[in-house]
Amino acid sequence: MDKKVFLILIFILVFGIIVGGYFLISKPETFPTPSLAPKAPEDKELHIFNWENYLSEEIIKNFEKEFNIKVYLDTFQSSDEVPLVLQSEPEKYDLIVVEDNLVSLFKKLKLLSPLDHSQIPNLVNLKEEAKKNSYDFGNYYCIPYVHGFTGIAINEKYVKDFDGTRKIFWNQKYKGKISLPNLPEEILVNALFYLGYPLENVTKEQLNEAFELILKQKPLVIGYDDPIRQRELMINEKAWIALIYSTEVLPIQEVNPNIKFFAPKEGVLLWADNFCIPKDAQHKKAAHLFLNYLLEPKISAQNSQDIGALMVNEKMDEFLPEEFKEKHRGLDFPLDKEVLAKSKYFTSYQNLQVLETINKIKTEIETNSE
Repeated sequence: MDKKVFLILIFILVFGIIVGGYFLISKPETFPTPSLAPKAPEDKELHIFNWENYLSEEIIKNFEKEFNIKVYLDTFQSSDEVPLVLQSEPEKYDLIVVEDNLVSLFKKLKLLSPLDHSQIPNLVNLKEEAKKNSYDFGNYYCIPYVHGFTGIAINEKYVKDFDGTRKIFWNQKYKGKISLPNLPEEILVNALFYLGYPLENVTKEQLNEAFELILKQKPLVIGYDDPIRQRELMINEKAWIALIYSTEVLPIQEVNPNIKFFAPKEGVLLWADNFCIPKDAQHKKAAHLFLNYLLEPKISAQNSQDIGALMVNEKMDEFLPEEFKEKHRGLDFPLDKEVLAKSKYFTSYQNLQVLETINKIKTEIETNSE
């Protein structure tokens, strides 16, 4: 799935807000009382905006039949469609799928409706890690849907000296055999983790050091590639090492069993797709009902199998086939507790120095030639 972060859009939005004076001072999280649409009890329809093939058609049909609510599903191809729709047609959708890096921004822009937890009793089924995320701690605005992280894929036929750390990305021995993502923020986070620097409250000096490290790395990589290209390179063994999303690993391993996937010891960049209710949604009662339905263990298990990715529901295991569980084990959160404790979400897109560094990296990526 495309994890593109739309830096120019975010910069414009944040800059506009800062100039307008809406949030010059950070305030503690507050938990407002949800405002449900007046006609909520009579909701007979539900409008959802989601990635393509990211929600089971069978689940939708069963929900419609059980609750007599018609579901209308629109899909997007890229994340930049979501903020545009939220701002131009805020009442159009009742549920939208939002990436973790945009949730904080949408909350500050007041584009999301707080959730009424009393209408989502199945919220207790969420994994603890998903309840304690840093971008919406306590799930007051969004319900984590599918989770993953960026890890390291290795072809063990050729790579015999991997020590579980990011050091391998700067190993001259593997020049021309390393694939990195084509997202500058991923390249920056990888360098910051390697240097042991924080992802939040990072200093200008630390950013400069990370950028210099990235410049040293550039001659070693085969390319800065999108997920589909990374799959191809690892399958056909043109690349032996890749910084890659956990959700991309299984299709590679099905073709090339020499590929193994690891959560590096320094920690990983976590990401999550979340279901959120827009502030001006017209069918909030139906939206809450659907969220609670999705979190039924049996329903979560079926949906996970149908979309080929794990929902973050800790109660669904008994309804999943053993083979499916084994294949997906450790692809939502790192299994090693020490690694998980070091892992972070990246929410520094309102830091202008971070944006400046990301744009410098973007220029380097664009000028890279294989």
